Amino acid sequence: MEIKVAEHCGFCYGVKRAVALAEKAATDHVQGATLGPLIHNPQLIAELASEGIACKDSLEQFAPGETVIFRSHGEGPETYAQAEKQGLTILDATCPNVRLAQQKAAQAAADGYFPVIVGEKNHPEVKSILKWAGKNAICVECIKDISYVPRQERYGVIIQTTFELQKFNDILQALQEQRPGEYRVERTICLATAQRQQAAVKLAAESDAVIVIGGRNSANTRHLFELVQQHCRQAYHIETASELSSDMLRGCNKIGITAGASTPDRLIKEAILVMENMDFESMLNESMEVEVYPGKVVNGTVIQLDKDGVYVSFGYRHDGLIPYSEWSQTESAEELQNSIKVGDEVEAKVVPGSTKSDFVRLSKIKAERDAAWKNVAELPEGEKRPATVKVLRIIKNKAKNIVGLGVAVEGVEGFMPASHVELRRVEDFTGYVGKELEAEIIEVDLEKKRIVVSRRDLLRAEADAKRKAYKEAKEARIAAAKEARAAAEEAAYNSVAEGEVYTGKVVKVAEFGLFVEIGEGLVGLVHNTELSWDRSVKAADVAKEGDEVTVLVKSIDRENKRVALSIKATLEDPWKVEASQFHIGDILDVEVVRLLAFGAIVKLSDKVEGLVHISEIAPERIEAPSDVLEVGQVVKAEIIKMDLDSKKIGLSISKVKRDAEKNEFRSYMGSKKSHLSQNLSEQLESLEK
Repeated sequence: MEIKVAEHCGFCYGVKRAVALAEKAATDHVQGATLGPLIHNPQLIAELASEGIACKDSLEQFAPGETVIFRSHGEGPETYAQAEKQGLTILDATCPNVRLAQQKAAQAAADGYFPVIVGEKNHPEVKSILKWAGKNAICVECIKDISYVPRQERYGVIIQTTFELQKFNDILQALQEQRPGEYRVERTICLATAQRQQAAVKLAAESDAVIVIGGRNSANTRHLFELVQQHCRQAYHIETASELSSDMLRGCNKIGITAGASTPDRLIKEAILVMENMDFESMLNESMEVEVYPGKVVNGTVIQLDKDGVYVSFGYRHDGLIPYSEWSQTESAEELQNSIKVGDEVEAKVVPGSTKSDFVRLSKIKAERDAAWKNVAELPEGEKRPATVKVLRIIKNKAKNIVGLGVAVEGVEGFMPASHVELRRVEDFTGYVGKELEAEIIEVDLEKKRIVVSRRDLLRAEADAKRKAYKEAKEARIAAAKEARAAAEEAAYNSVAEGEVYTGKVVKVAEFGLFVEIGEGLVGLVHNTELSWDRSVKAADVAKEGDEVTVLVKSIDRENKRVALSIKATLEDPWKVEASQFHIGDILDVEVVRLLAFGAIVKLSDKVEGLVHISEIAPERIEAPSDVLEVGQVVKAEIIKMDLDSKKIGLSISKVKRDAEKNEFRSYMGSKKSHLSQNLSEQLESLEK
């Protein structure tokens, strides 16, 4: 067996510097701690804690005067300001390469470029760079994220120092195609990262198995493992040598070892030592020629069930154990004990670790998932496909915040982000568990076994369809109502005629009159001038809403939809009633109420007035009525004309005077008639005429 270590692996310069600063602080007995994990290696973090340099989650946990060690991934400018405000001593272990990326991002923003950070959104290094880049910066982790990048004239692109170079190049090319403009590209990927990735790929191509050592929370270690997997079928990611087993390397002659930038050299040496001490030949004899390693799918037979799970024989020197939780996600242990029988055949997947040293840990669920993933089709970028999903569980992040739902889709478990469940914000997702929902698959990554579903576009389309249907129904109702009103109005117009009298209902009282409905849907107006013969009467004095009134249809204007009504026309004119008591020839005492240029208006009664023309005021010719009369003067006048339809009465003052003079003359002549000659008498009679 040949063990070969990658040319470039283990601590990079930035990590070495950070660890050296922390270890010196421990040696100097500095009172302080790191703000968050110094590097992504749990073992080293534990060692520092045992030496007096603990790890704290927030600045609020530090007391004034203590030393805060900023981790290699860097912090934002506000963290520096807060630490100084709290009176803390800052020991800055930020990787120089990360510091350079922060500076490049800040400078790009200052120069008017829109900052685009290419890297993992949840990585602490990326978060720190974003804070230096300003509030408008955005992170792009994959090509799909480009759709969230706003259109700008200039872009400043900065790369996470530990990001995969080929993936960055693919994203940059797509970004420039989808968002054309002026680009300033800062290739801030760490040289050590690029060297490690290239060395790991080369080693994987030459090896039967490759061991990648490093923290599982380390981004660069994870990227190394993903690269190695593409070039070597047997690739394993471990944190310490204790996870190694002979089963991993059985049948392998060339073993490669690489490690992430946060992995101490001693962990690499321990792994080499463990592998060198493995007795492969004896283990090969015991293996019954069955190759077992994490990830292998085996076929077995159920031989026993107990409280721990289902025991399976699959031709290996150790039997396998499938915990009930790895047999089914939907059935309880009690239900499974009643349904699983000894002798049942089962396909399961070998998983790392072991519940007991005598058994190989297996998972039926993972085997089924792997099998199901073979049936999941690729999804072309920018496309989506419909799917019915069943909600399995609520997914939370490390801070216990709900980030989405785990759903069963196309035989595998997918992820539905919380913001894609409904169009509105959901506070409690409990009611969704167990439900089937219509959704769309918007992302499929077969390599990472990742499938993302969304209901957002479906719900939007459904809401749009409902709005459209509601609008169309509303428009149809309005059109039908309009048509019905038009028909009713036409029928109403045909039911009335000008000059006819009808009984109507007051539907509205306005300042200028009454609106009266005289037929179904036919409303006419009684103007104030048509309310009463008394011009001082107002609409509110005549009727109130809901009252019935008798009206005469004065006119109908179909084109303008107007009907003129009159209440006054249905009433007897009080002027005519009072004027009818007067007759031509009546001599009355009248009062002069107005003097006009052509005569005098005189009052016959409270409601009746007449006109004495200027020619009828005096026997002789006068220039103006005021030459003889004055307002308020009472004179005798005789009615000489009457036109009740036109409301006109003509009177004469001069006639009354002439008649009086004639009567007086007749009276005088009657007493002296015997003394008058016949000729004189005849002459007088002719004068009378």
